[in-house]
Amino acid sequence: MSNREIAELLVEKLGGKENLKSIENCMTRIRLIVKDVNKCDAEGLKAVEGVLGVSCEDESVQVVVGPGKSKKLSGEMSDLTGVRSLEVDEASVRKAEAKKKNATPFKLFLKRIANIFVPLIPAFMGCGLLLAIYEFSAVFAPDFYASSMGHILGAVAASIFDIMKIIVGYNAAREFGGSAVIGAVLAYILGAGAIDGIQMLGVTFVAGRGGVISVLAVAIVGAMLEKVIRKHMPDALDTFVTPLVTIFVMTFAGLLILQPVCGFVSEAVGNFVTYIIYNVPALAGLATLVYLPLVATGMHHGLIAVNAQLIADFGVTYLLPVTCMAGAGQVGASLYVLLKTKNKKLKRTTINALPAGILGIGEPLMWGVTIPLGKPFIASCIGGAIGGSVMAIMKVAALIPELSGIQLALITNAPLKYLVGLLTSYVAGFVVCMILGFDDPEE
Repeated sequence: MSNREIAELLVEKLGGKENLKSIENCMTRIRLIVKDVNKCDAEGLKAVEGVLGVSCEDESVQVVVGPGKSKKLSGEMSDLTGVRSLEVDEASVRKAEAKKKNATPFKLFLKRIANIFVPLIPAFMGCGLLLAIYEFSAVFAPDFYASSMGHILGAVAASIFDIMKIIVGYNAAREFGGSAVIGAVLAYILGAGAIDGIQMLGVTFVAGRGGVISVLAVAIVGAMLEKVIRKHMPDALDTFVTPLVTIFVMTFAGLLILQPVCGFVSEAVGNFVTYIIYNVPALAGLATLVYLPLVATGMHHGLIAVNAQLIADFGVTYLLPVTCMAGAGQVGASLYVLLKTKNKKLKRTTINALPAGILGIGEPLMWGVTIPLGKPFIASCIGGAIGGSVMAIMKVAALIPELSGIQLALITNAPLKYLVGLLTSYVAGFVVCMILGFDDPEE
């Protein structure tokens, strides 16, 4: 059948030209908006020559016809119906679809957790670099390390980590609709030296127990409680009574319930990560293996709090360098795609996305290259897992809870070893992608 004949059949099975509102073509699909989806014959569409799949959802109908074919058929359909045909970027479409599909309450919750920590990143980077310089000076410039300037540099470098819990409490309360300053107050209370060792109702208070996780819990629950109280509080009393009741109730709820529970969770996570790193580091790559799927679903944001807690407990996090290798594996797999593809559009997309990937921003490569091609995404995960295990075997640790890419080397306990792990992930991703191969899309 000619493209014209196929287009005529498609229009007929879609309910006729009067039922079409818009026509768009991606690299592999024709995307249509229809007036009445019930007028569409999905089974009839699947039976049309060259149609590889059909999806109908609300007013949206997608007809999969493969690379190259979609543009030709959408053009023919536009000529037949008078509905203008537009070309859209498939990577952007798939990213938007995945984002909509994955917008579950749990994943949105994790996104809000990320919003709490993202504003801290500039301070983490600045103070983290200063901390690296300060610690290096202890080995290479001991006189400077012991000098007044050295002590000042140390104080500046440690500042963000000293006040991090207060800022997290502030941001968490604001993100969840409460008064930010109440979140900061509750965060301070959990770490106040005055409560250390006090016993009440069989619970011995330990200042700072549970660290960031405890602060997140008390600030978020406090924000929810504050909203409930404010909803039922008369306007005349709201300004005075609502914060009073919120702080009072959440102080004891935090100290008696939330902090002990979160402290147990925090200690369990820290002990587990430490055990893996020191006893079976080869298995650490399993965390890297699942990291890119977590990024694709938005669930990776929850690890920011875990890394922050590991730093609070141990001064460093071994987990961050391990999981960062997932992005490095994707860089390696994408380099192989760039080398082998003959598709000019894919080559251009890969070239544009690779610099961001090297700097730790993996989404352009993920949605523009590896996920659409399939096998390179699998290669990215496997290559990253190999690099992650190497990173754990070398016991590379980060001094900050959120950063990735080549620049993280400057803020680790072993920059050269980090670069070795990074290079390992690049090579592993490249080699695994070479072994798996991929179907190069036609122009």
